[in-house]
Amino acid sequence: MKMTLLFAAGAATLALAACSSVPRNTGTSYDCNRGTKLKVDYVGSTAIVRVNGRGSMVLKQTPSTGGSVYENRKGARLQRNGNEVTWNTALRSAPESCRVVYTPL
Repeated sequence: MKMTLLFAAGAATLALAACSSVPRNTGTSYDCNRGTKLKVDYVGSTAIVRVNGRGSMVLKQTPSTGGSVYENRKGARLQRNGNEVTWNTALRSAPESCRVVYTPL
């Protein structure tokens, strides 16, 4: 009986360890009208933005009368309104419209 219980506990531990090694699909993915792909994690009053699968940047929420606006000192700006965002950087002359892309878990 003890051997069966010990085996069951070991199997449960291994199953939990395997689940924790699989990365969770967190954040929200967006496709923009000019081909940019964003992955955004909203954490408290910040948005962590990954552009086209490259490095991330942290934007801080700023006061706004229309939706949530996140910006950084380098000129990146993300305005969130429901399932749509507007994305712009200091390098772009015009903002991009982006829509949520649902990705399977």
